Parts: sequence; structure tokens; C-alpha cells
Amino acid sequence: MLSIVTGTLNRRHILEGLIRNTVDAWDKLELVLVDGGSTDGTIELLKNLNHPRIKLIEVGQRSPYWHYMNLGVKASSYEYVCQWNDDALMTNDWRDVFEQTKNWDVSLFSWQHGDFGRHYPNSWNICCYFEGPGLIPELGNEVVMNYGIYKKDVFRKAGLYNNAYYYYCADGDMSFRAWTFGFTVKPFPDIKVIRLISEMENKRAINRHDDFQIYASFLKKYRNKIMPENIEFLE
Repeated sequence: MLSIVTGTLNRRHILEGLIRNTVDAWDKLELVLVDGGSTDGTIELLKNLNHPRIKLIEVGQRSPYWHYMNLGVKASSYEYVCQWNDDALMTNDWRDVFEQTKNWDVSLFSWQHGDFGRHYPNSWNICCYFEGPGLIPELGNEVVMNYGIYKKDVFRKAGLYNNAYYYYCADGDMSFRAWTFGFTVKPFPDIKVIRLISEMENKRAINRHDDFQIYASFLKKYRNKIMPENIEFLE
């Protein structure tokens, strides 16, 4: 029913929690993990586990966000795909999440850094910015990670993740492009995701400021209904 897609690299210590929070929490979930060349026992753990609803894709080396997400989307079994991170945990019941979001093309969640069992503040990051009815993330505002669910028709008709980026902004690019080209996009502030604060010091993303400049240039194109030439479409 719902495929959860993410990359992973040397994060064996958090994968058991991810598995408990996803495929062990509901039997309608599939977890697609794209491994970027782990050497910490991640591969062995997943192969020994041999879980019927976990797909492991071994890339063998670290790859950009758009690359591993596109691989995961292509390998996913279901018509609903959840954009995720290996250090993210859902606080809501997945059944309720699916029931709330299944009628929308793109559904975006709220999130914050924290850990289960800790007290965390009431403020949550909303995964988009608004101007009128649409998503208008702007350069100069904080750009935050998107968590949410896409119907696969978005990837077939509006394209997959944009290969112009290294790491940042490919998620915001995806949701904004979907809205620009006619898909329904809705934020769900009551669906809340925790991204483990304990993993912040192990953060592996490389901050490339040119990603944000690329993002701004594509937003201008989308507002003029121009599709980038480099976009790949899901078959």
C-alpha cells in the first residue's frame, strides 16, 4: 500500500528503530533502503533479517540525494511513495496517516529534531512556505527537509527528483514542481515526524550553497510552466 524510500550509509545503530517504526508497525508498509556503501554491518544486518517487506539496493558508494531517491522510487512496489530519512520516526499511526493523505497527490508533514522520551517544544517545521494556494519556497527563507507521501503519477507526469542538485533542495523542488504542473499538494501539520537529534553530529550531507542558487533558478522556470530538460520520468 505504501512504500517508504530513503538512503542510508553506516547507520546500523539506528536501523532497528527505523524498522520498528515502519514495517514492524504496519503490515501495509514497504521499506526501500538504498545503501551508499556501508561498512558498519548494515548490509549484513539487513540480509540476515531477510524481512519480506524490506528492499535493499546496494549502490556501493555514496551518491546524491536525487540519485538514491530515484533508485528507490523505481524499485518501490506500491502506488504511494513516502519521502523519508533513515533517522526519521513517525509519531502518528501509519494507518491514520494513510487514511488522511490517500486522496491527495502530494501530502507533506511537520517535523522537528528530538528523541522519543524527551520533552521537545511545541513548534514544528512546516515542510513548505505559502503564497496564495501554492508552495512558494523562497531563497532567503529557511529551506527545510520535506517528509511526505507522493502518488506515483506525480513521478510519471511531473518527473522524478531533479539531478541538478547534490543534496539540498531536491525535495522542495519535487513538491513545488508537482504543484506547478497541476497536482494537488496539501500540508498536514498534525502528522508529525521526529528526526533524531542524536544523529545531528553524524550528519553526512555536504552543504553546497550552489544547490540553493540552482533551486531559485528552477522556481522561476516552474512559475512560467517550464519543465527542466534534465528531468527523468518514471515509466
